[in-house]
Amino acid sequence: MSGKRSGTSVRALLAAFVIFTAACSSAEPPTAPDAVPVAPEVAPQPTTSGSVGTFRRTGYSVTGRATLTITNGVAQLDFSDDFTIGSAPGPFVYINTTNNPNTGRPLRVAPLRSGRGAQSYTFQVPAGVQYGWVLIWCDPFNVPMAEAAIPLTP
Repeated sequence: MSGKRSGTSVRALLAAFVIFTAACSSAEPPTAPDAVPVAPEVAPQPTTSGSVGTFRRTGYSVTGRATLTITNGVAQLDFSDDFTIGSAPGPFVYINTTNNPNTGRPLRVAPLRSGRGAQSYTFQVPAGVQYGWVLIWCDPFNVPMAEAAIPLTP
């Protein structure tokens, strides 16, 4: 009898795993608009030192800082040399007025270029929005990976 129960338990666990996996993989990513990239060589020169924040873990180990500078409607987002984050499928970079790209005024900057080291993103931003967060989000599962609170942008 114990063999029969054991087989039933394994089937039940397997069924639960399949249902859980299907539910997670069907998560919708945030519906934030995509940022329009700007070639760095044509971007205006920053007139301030930017808003700086330190990344903190929200789901994955992370180190480093983010600096967001906005000049004449063009943003430059820089990650520090010591930036690292754990691996996940489909990580995207966002800026937002809240720490969740499903709320606030999110802007999907770009796919994360690398899980290590300095990187820069240059893109257009809408007028009048004061951003206070840089986020790294796992889009396929719609879950947070890391966040950096920054002083509100002008």
